[in-house]
Amino acid sequence: MKLSLLVAVFGLSIVEVASFAEGPPDEERLSTGRTTAEDDGFFATSGIVRFQLVQGRLCLDCPRHRKGSQNCDQDGVYESITVTADRGIPSLHYVCESDSHQLTLSVEQATTMRIESWFPDTGERSVLEQPASGVVRWKHTRGDQLDKYGGDNLLHLRRANPVLFDQHFGGLIQRLLRGVSLQTISLATEQRMLDELASRPTLDESTIRQCVEQLRANRISERVAAERQLLSWGTPIVPSLHHILDGDIDAEQRQRIKRILARLRPMIDDTPTSLAKLLVNDRGYWSRIAADLPADQLQLANHHLRSFGVAPIEITGGPVARIATARD
Repeated sequence: MKLSLLVAVFGLSIVEVASFAEGPPDEERLSTGRTTAEDDGFFATSGIVRFQLVQGRLCLDCPRHRKGSQNCDQDGVYESITVTADRGIPSLHYVCESDSHQLTLSVEQATTMRIESWFPDTGERSVLEQPASGVVRWKHTRGDQLDKYGGDNLLHLRRANPVLFDQHFGGLIQRLLRGVSLQTISLATEQRMLDELASRPTLDESTIRQCVEQLRANRISERVAAERQLLSWGTPIVPSLHHILDGDIDAEQRQRIKRILARLRPMIDDTPTSLAKLLVNDRGYWSRIAADLPADQLQLANHHLRSFGVAPIEITGGPVARIATARD
């Protein structure tokens, strides 16, 4: 299916959001209240809990949960779920077991998540760990082989090994998102990212770093002004701020950057447009999709990355060479 057709699946508006820092229009949200074939069970719109995808990370919709336990044993599949809450912030433990596949999902304080997937027949085991903030990690083992992946969000991880990711986590995530798969979300997002390449970046990496440097200025008024400026640029600067956090900065800068990132992450459902704004300047994500891009689109992406002030994706005579970054 062509990427452009996937956008139509969501019924997306062609009107862009007014500001990168604002939330997406209701009609563009990926997670809706509509009923689908997969919209049943514990994770339905009217179920015991409701999941959201926010900046590519799964979290619980805090106002929409009910404390308690439920279980179901049907057609050789056993499921159980327990939901607790502390001051209105839900946590859950979910188990799904069959002869061929076993899954465990745990969420603490709405955002910290761990998924374990095991196939008894092959002994394959995958563990996905998403902290409240920071790098999301995925470990996969089969026999003596151990593969490790990391990224800022689930779209990064899936793109690292799409077939394996979907095999272990794809069905569960599609249930959590009430029938919308992460594959469909990724493809629609990447189409929107390509659309973004038509316009030159309005800022660059060096300008962002200069502003971050002002977060340690001697005068508090200069630090406050720099923080406001960074906030005004919105989610396109989020990947840069994540990289800066990994570097050598002082405590004042680190505290303010974390506060900016929190304010640029409103708890509303992602859309392909909002995710494209988030990822369009993310060299790590471009490097992971580069092998699937035609040569002309890869050239446009590299032109965009150069304009933003980061290294382009290296192109060789053969397949695209994916250059690892600190967060890849």
